[in-house]
Amino acid sequence: MIATWRHSLSQRLLAGLLAVVFLYWVVVAVLSIPDNMSEVNELYDIHLAHASLALLRLSNPIADQTSTVTDEAAAQTIEQIYQKWPDLPERILQTTNDEHKLHAPTPSIFPGVDDSVVAKNVEYGKSLRYQIWHSDGRLIFRSANAPVEPITLALGFSDSPDLRGKDWRHYSIWDRAHTLRVVVSESTDMREQLLRGIAFSAISPVALGMPVLIILIWLSIKRGLRPLTQLSREIVSRTPDNLAYLDETTTPWELLPIVMALNELLKRVTYMLEAERRFNDNAAHELRTPLAAIQAHLYAACQANDESERQLSLDQAQQGVGRSIRLVSQMLTLARLEPSQITPNFVRLDLAEMAQNVCAELTPLALARDQTLELLAETDLPLLNGISDMLAMLLSNLLDNAIRYTRQGGHISVTVRRADKSLVMTVTDDGPGIPPDQRDRVFQRFYRLADQSVPGTGLGLAICRSIADLHHAHMSLSDAPEGTGLSVHVTFPI
Repeated sequence: MIATWRHSLSQRLLAGLLAVVFLYWVVVAVLSIPDNMSEVNELYDIHLAHASLALLRLSNPIADQTSTVTDEAAAQTIEQIYQKWPDLPERILQTTNDEHKLHAPTPSIFPGVDDSVVAKNVEYGKSLRYQIWHSDGRLIFRSANAPVEPITLALGFSDSPDLRGKDWRHYSIWDRAHTLRVVVSESTDMREQLLRGIAFSAISPVALGMPVLIILIWLSIKRGLRPLTQLSREIVSRTPDNLAYLDETTTPWELLPIVMALNELLKRVTYMLEAERRFNDNAAHELRTPLAAIQAHLYAACQANDESERQLSLDQAQQGVGRSIRLVSQMLTLARLEPSQITPNFVRLDLAEMAQNVCAELTPLALARDQTLELLAETDLPLLNGISDMLAMLLSNLLDNAIRYTRQGGHISVTVRRADKSLVMTVTDDGPGIPPDQRDRVFQRFYRLADQSVPGTGLGLAICRSIADLHHAHMSLSDAPEGTGLSVHVTFPI
């Protein structure tokens, strides 16, 4: 058989949380990349406009600021533009043939500028080129990396590749007099490099912090599940006979349903064990006497000198066996009536029809004692929700007691009628009855009235009470209407 791999609850929570965190980071990255690209492109476009304006102002100092495209470019002073492009004046003033000097700015031109800043500007300058054209078509200035042909003829922003297939972003502007046209071009590699840097800066902390995040989440889960571990240890450490309830006062809310369910289970197990113990105690107590009597009668039969004594002892032993069989049968019936042993199978049934069937079965017993068994049932009674076999057993026990305790030639009646919102089934006999002060005790198991000459086990009424409780019915005893005998009333709610 192939073993099934089972993940622990901690592993499931860890995997779920990491999946959610990873998905969240992916969504944030996907949503932020277009915004970052747009901001980077906008930033570089502004720089191109600034550079074009600077070249235009340096080439034609009387050029009006209104030649700029955006207010953001116009808002910049020449000094601010110089800070961003420290080698720009030198590029304009030097000739295009002095290629070496173009890439070696003189620090004395911009005192106070750090060498690292100059180095970055030199590196950035490799990705920047420019041209200044006169309106008559003459190339006045160009950067060392700019071609002698026009970079672009379009005004404003435009894009095109060079002869090597490298993509460039251009910005072109005329002065107010339409005498000079400045073209500044920037390689898109710089923008892509910046985007890669942004992506790497966003991903690297996530990648480097993932192990730490996993450890922190794992420790948090372990700490959060500590009450569950403690509950498991408490259950495992218990002995089989320890059925005390688990403490619900200190249990976290998430575990409270489990603890309450376990306590309910412990309650049912305790009840079942108690019922089993009572059954064993009762069986041992009640069977001891009839079995001892049977053993004594069999011994007397073996020691008898004549046939009549032997037959008398065997007859008494036979009666003892019958009583024992009846006792065991009724005890098993009581055991099956325990709430934990019953599987309710309630159906809609006709109580009058059920009473008629039971009376028909027990009529031969009444006739054997010359007794009259009468059934009086109202018509058009509502159906009752109950267990048919159990209700038949209830009426059978009541009629059996009435037949056995009623005198020879007596009268027994069964009535089924409706009373308000209930159905009432009554069994009445003209036997000796039960004293009022004993009527509550006769429902106890194995309880019998003193000076009883009729053999019995004391379980009949206990069985009837259990069946009545199962159907939420009320059972009561009273004197017979004629004043002699007993009436047993069972009231069922409709």
